Amino acid sequence: MRIVYRILCYLVVPLLVGVIVRNGFNSFPITVTCSIKDYTGLDCPGCGGQRAIDALLKGKLKQAFYFNQLIYVYLGVLGYIYILFVETYLIKNKVFKQRFGFANWFVISFISLILLFFIIRNL
Repeated sequence: MRIVYRILCYLVVPLLVGVIVRNGFNSFPITVTCSIKDYTGLDCPGCGGQRAIDALLKGKLKQAFYFNQLIYVYLGVLGYIYILFVETYLIKNKVFKQRFGFANWFVISFISLILLFFIIRNL
């Protein structure tokens, strides 16, 4: 039973979210503006992320990278956070978070990468 539950959590839920997002992007051409760009005129590290995700859903990998160069890093980290969430809170695997949780050096490196990207992007 636990294996079926894992399959549902890891495959069905992300596929459903993907279908909903893909259909939502196609039927509602709503774009959200960046508050940081509106107030400061600077591109934030997330600027272009919505267009990048839309391009990814359409299979345009190169175009997604053009919109936001960190999109693949963001998606990798979000995927890992999803795995941590499923294992820790849905499946109640207490050992998983202790063994495979984010190390401090990774969090510091990730935040440094985002800040460096913000600075380079706005030079």
